[in-house]
Amino acid sequence: MPPVHPPAPESIPSDSASTAGSRAAYLVNVGSWFGGMGMQQVLFSWIVVGELQASGEWVGIAQTSALLPGLVVWMLAGALADRWDPRRVLAVLHLLAAIPVVGLSMLVAWGTIDLPLLVGFGLIVGTLGALAMPARDSLLTRVAGGDLMRAVTGMTAMQFGAQAVGTLAAGLARITGSSVMLLIQAGIFLLGSASALRLPRARPESLIRGRLRFYELGGGLATVARDPALRAPFILVVAVGLLFVGPYWVIFPLLVRDYYQLGIDALSLVLMLFPLGTILGSLVLRFRGLGRKGLAALVALVVGASSQLVISSGIPYVASLGFVLLWGLAGSVFINCSRTLFQQAAPQRGRGRVLAIYQLGFTGGGPAGALLAGFGAEAVGLHTTLVISSCGMLVIVAAMALFSDVSRLR
Repeated sequence: MPPVHPPAPESIPSDSASTAGSRAAYLVNVGSWFGGMGMQQVLFSWIVVGELQASGEWVGIAQTSALLPGLVVWMLAGALADRWDPRRVLAVLHLLAAIPVVGLSMLVAWGTIDLPLLVGFGLIVGTLGALAMPARDSLLTRVAGGDLMRAVTGMTAMQFGAQAVGTLAAGLARITGSSVMLLIQAGIFLLGSASALRLPRARPESLIRGRLRFYELGGGLATVARDPALRAPFILVVAVGLLFVGPYWVIFPLLVRDYYQLGIDALSLVLMLFPLGTILGSLVLRFRGLGRKGLAALVALVVGASSQLVISSGIPYVASLGFVLLWGLAGSVFINCSRTLFQQAAPQRGRGRVLAIYQLGFTGGGPAGALLAGFGAEAVGLHTTLVISSCGMLVIVAAMALFSDVSRLR
């Protein structure tokens, strides 16, 4: 049978804006955001589980606060990315992101931080991140040059490379204290604001004019629902948010604290290895590429679920590091393939709204997954929660392989 969607060309014509300088500025912007977020993931998690000694339920609630805004504002963010110059959007949002981080640093230094304040912080930074992503994604084809898959893998390598460095650097909080590392995180966000001003301006014909109407917010979701080349990857991305993202940010900090009896440096190493695996995998894909991207995405999810299953057996800490790295290698295949499929199939006009749906898949499943993981950890235990999430993913992958055409997408 023929593919359900005609293979889209791997290359997109470049324009005068796709210069080496704009590509470098784009990568700096990506690196600054995700480097800062990598630091936050460790610092935020450790403040919750280490400094405030929160229960599993509160860990789930706190992590959900950072993921939940995406569920609410992604479609609005995509619609705004189709109307406003993305480079200005990114410059402003990076600047705004530094403000609550400085505020959190002050609260930690004064010893006045508590769980409700952390939830408020997570909601603010999560909202800013949700607003920034569609604008950043809509710029990718402008700076890609002649090979979209190569550009996607380069962006993914930078994203997870910066995240890995950020998570590892956050482990220095054991020496400097969380407050100092939060100030460094704010400085990294400010670097991203400066780099955004060097990005190419939006072409006037690419922007949608006129007043934003409410019905437009669902336009991207309607486009994804109609197109099998977008719909199938979206279902898998939702599954990743629900069964991988949520448990990863809730269960692993609890495992480090309660099962392995270790501290923030051990947590930073665990959270660094997944992005490290994603970097290594992305660099390989950057030079080798993939043909059947849908099939590769399914196989990658099986490897990720299997790694989670092994970790759920209670293996030693050092062994768990190896399987987190393997999970990251598999994640690089899934992220690059699913992102490329979306970039290829998304229409040029209204592109921001469609690309926002891709991120909505992660963030839509993430909050629910974080809450379920947190309450599941208290109800059935950490390792059993991992077993449930990994087996759930294997069932979804089997269903998609049998009852959809995702394995033929190229």
